[in-house]
Amino acid sequence: MADPTLYAAVCDLLFREARLLDAQKWPQWLDLYCEDAVFWVPATKMSGGYTEDPERELNFIYIKGRVGLEARIFRLETNSSIASMPPPRTRHLVCGVMIDEANDREITTFCNWQVVSFSEQRGQQMRSGSYAHLLRREGSGLRIAQKKIMLLEHVIDGYFDVYTV
Repeated sequence: MADPTLYAAVCDLLFREARLLDAQKWPQWLDLYCEDAVFWVPATKMSGGYTEDPERELNFIYIKGRVGLEARIFRLETNSSIASMPPPRTRHLVCGVMIDEANDREITTFCNWQVVSFSEQRGQQMRSGSYAHLLRREGSGLRIAQKKIMLLEHVIDGYFDVYTV
């Protein structure tokens, strides 16, 4: 069983990320990520399962380094992403948080999620799946070193971005 204090800190980080995405507080959201963070949505294989090597196989999203996330958010904030204008309202639901492993430096977690998105132009969309996080202890808190997002669906229909998964 996980240390209750660690479990509370993990839940706080994951729930905070969801809240910041829903509030479109991009700078605060970026602050949750380590400089070398990886944000990865693997594609699904024709034979089932997910791609396993983001450098050599197809991905829905693969952003290596926080600088890549910053570039994505810059495009959102400056209206340079026509496909995301205006960004939809979202509600992220995160549940079933589990700590798989923990040591003095890193924590691996697993949880389920669902995101409901709505915009006047596109209506309502829903996505769901699971998250696998690698969290890193930095200073007195935790930050996201890797976020792997496994979609339940295998075909992307409609808009799709870092804030809709």
